Amino acid sequence: MMKFIASTVDAAKAKAKRALGDNASIISVRNLPSGDVEVSASDAPAPAAPPLPVEPGFGDHTRQVLTDATLRAERSTGARLHEPLEQRFSQDALARLSGELSGRASRNGAIDLSDNAARQMAEALRPHSMADELIARIIDGARQAKADDDLHRLETGLAETFDFAPIHFSPMTPVMLVGPTGAGKTSCGAKLAAAALNSGSTAFLMTADVGRAGAIDQIKAYGDALGADYYLTETPDEVAAALRSKRPSGAVILDTPGVSPYDPGDFAALRSFREATNGEAVLVLPASGDPEEYRDWAIAFREFGARRLIITKFDATRRIGAALGAAHAAQLSLAHFSQTPFISEGLLDATPEYLARRLLSGGAMRLN
Repeated sequence: MMKFIASTVDAAKAKAKRALGDNASIISVRNLPSGDVEVSASDAPAPAAPPLPVEPGFGDHTRQVLTDATLRAERSTGARLHEPLEQRFSQDALARLSGELSGRASRNGAIDLSDNAARQMAEALRPHSMADELIARIIDGARQAKADDDLHRLETGLAETFDFAPIHFSPMTPVMLVGPTGAGKTSCGAKLAAAALNSGSTAFLMTADVGRAGAIDQIKAYGDALGADYYLTETPDEVAAALRSKRPSGAVILDTPGVSPYDPGDFAALRSFREATNGEAVLVLPASGDPEEYRDWAIAFREFGARRLIITKFDATRRIGAALGAAHAAQLSLAHFSQTPFISEGLLDATPEYLARRLLSGGAMRLN
């Protein structure tokens, strides 16, 4: 059995017939909170019970939801599907995080300000709410620069301090966006899909963040802007079913619900989504926030398996040290920077050149 979501009953039935043929049997019809209509259909003989009557919704955009009926019947309420897994993973993750919080030593490393270039660089970086330890590391790296130029020195320091690793799509390695609520994961997913489409590839965009207020409308707007189908996958089982059914050949992107690393159930359920995709978890964080909180989040998501970071909302803040400090503390590679709300643009490959200019914009350090 397959499920189809559309703005009207007729549009959803037409979608079912295109997928299953003229012999498609409508199993059930129901209204969704978004105002759309969900039709369950099968190419098996129709059941004895007639479909439930519904009133048509507004609009004509369609999207398809794929699932296995047997898996759906077995799932429990919410995303917490595997209690033994939840208990084991959450206990391990929280134990590591608790140890990190309780045993934290001072991270304010001494900065060598013996030369004027180092003093100028420290003066430019401190307003970004960077810890002295990170500033000292960047300044030490900057001393490897071959040219006597402030911008070049900072680029060199950043290249010595961080790994820069933009995402290269492969259907064998789905991208799973993870992070706290409000980080910008959904828009990042749409921007990654747009980047794949602009490169001539295809994009398979799924969202499991359907419980958040306005989430369905948001993904619908992004799908309309991209001219692409999008998929609602409320549970790990539905994610696995979608991948088995569609067998995507291009970029595969899963947007997950916002979670807290301090909630055992949240983190364990997130791991179930990762097992369903067998993909790469990529952390998404806004550029500005509480440095200590960001550091804790990044370390927890590193323990979860994230190795790369996308920093969002570059256009909404002047200070970007919190996200950079989190990346450094958790040894996360910088993948992309997001600096505009427009889906078709604004997701930049992370490079030391761009980051250096962004750090210096509005600062006291001169550009030679």
